[in-house]
Amino acid sequence: MEQSDLIQQYISKSANAGVTIEIELLTESAKKMKIIENKIYINPTLISHDDFELYLSYLVRKLVLPKIKFETERLLIRRYEERDHDDCFDFLKDRETCYMDGGYEPFEAMNEAYDSLMQSFKEDEGRLMIYSKTDQKVIGVIHLMDVKDRAVETMEIGYVIAPQYRRCGYAYEALSALIHKLQEDFKLDLLIAGAIEENIPSIQLLKKLGFIYEGKRIKAFYHPCYGAIDLVYYYKER
Repeated sequence: MEQSDLIQQYISKSANAGVTIEIELLTESAKKMKIIENKIYINPTLISHDDFELYLSYLVRKLVLPKIKFETERLLIRRYEERDHDDCFDFLKDRETCYMDGGYEPFEAMNEAYDSLMQSFKEDEGRLMIYSKTDQKVIGVIHLMDVKDRAVETMEIGYVIAPQYRRCGYAYEALSALIHKLQEDFKLDLLIAGAIEENIPSIQLLKKLGFIYEGKRIKAFYHPCYGAIDLVYYYKER
């Protein structure tokens, strides 16, 4: 595909993810690439024709993911907003949710510690809210985390769904749409996800999403009920 066609394709895909970007070719610069605000600069004279899309998709991911916003049939996926403060408490006060999510104690009140967590949600570029368009509230959270110990660009994905919204297909709807954007639209090489072995619904969901069993991370964290426990990990290649 011609470079101009690729550029227009990525501009369109970015718009579909709720982010307006510009892409400009550099011809008189010693730099291969740079990002300034919502504009990507890329120098095709310093990049082989075969590698051009590799560099371009990388730059687009770096620009789009911190600002991503898109809709599915029933959901809006977006960054944290101040109005989400109380909605998140509805599931972060639930013991089973917190134990299955990461082995932490639920919040008993919207106190200083809870407010601090919400501030971290606001600042974390990988934290996305799952917002129900029907009920007009946040019903879950997706967390995208950079992974540094792989030979290709990799992200770990985790999620939480409020108890009353489980077994309704919301997690699959949100994650399948996001995974499509990450891997099909923006060419992310590898996604991984972990779960405790007792979390059968999450493991079944990962398999439904096309993830493949990779192995165990032994004694991955301390769980309030089970002590030091393993995580089972799954992966999904582009």
